[in-house]
Amino acid sequence: MAFEAVLAPDAASPRRWRRVTVIVSVAVHVAALAVGVAYSFWYVDELPLPAVSVTLAGAPPPPPPPAARRSSGKVRPKIVTPKPELVQPKEHPKPAEEKPAPDEKDDPHGQEGGEKGGVQGGVQGGVVGAPVPPAPKMLGAKIAHLQLLINPDVDPYKVQLPPALERLTRAGAQVSAIVRVCVSAHGDVTDVKVLRGADPAIDPQIPVVLRRWRYRPYQVDGRAEAFCYNFRYEITQR
Repeated sequence: MAFEAVLAPDAASPRRWRRVTVIVSVAVHVAALAVGVAYSFWYVDELPLPAVSVTLAGAPPPPPPPAARRSSGKVRPKIVTPKPELVQPKEHPKPAEEKPAPDEKDDPHGQEGGEKGGVQGGVQGGVVGAPVPPAPKMLGAKIAHLQLLINPDVDPYKVQLPPALERLTRAGAQVSAIVRVCVSAHGDVTDVKVLRGADPAIDPQIPVVLRRWRYRPYQVDGRAEAFCYNFRYEITQR
């Protein structure tokens, strides 16, 4: 019993030292591993770059100049033949021939009392250089008929039909013509043209009858102006 009591504490002591040694060894290895990893991150070996050698080639020297030819001592003269210049002849304008003034006796369109060199169709006693009146304006038929002062359906402002055409109109046939009427600034009819006739029996009556029509002066900005208009003139007998 005495020997067992002495040996028991000695056996427990080596186990404790083994544990301490293992722990210290593991700690040392872990620390060494951590130091190695940190060292590998912080210190990186740089690989040397490959050396490249470049050789610059210089430009080749220029070729030698050609050898000068020896002169024989004889110089041949160079003959230059001048080219003849072509000169285009200039045309000289011919003087304008003065036409003789027409004689009053030889002019079939002349007017008694006119002057030599006057304009054909001129008005006797007119002034040279007088302003030409502007052309009349073209209006629509509806606007122009609003200016009428007469009733075109009553005599004497209406074309009378002959008996043959009167029977046709009563049977339902329509007789009409296309007419152009021009009115002065005062409202008087100055011109009547039949652009498309209705019938040879009544076409001559249309200008005579329509010249009797009267209109109000057509005002533009407070000023009366002449006008013309085209319309369909329908002829019926009631």
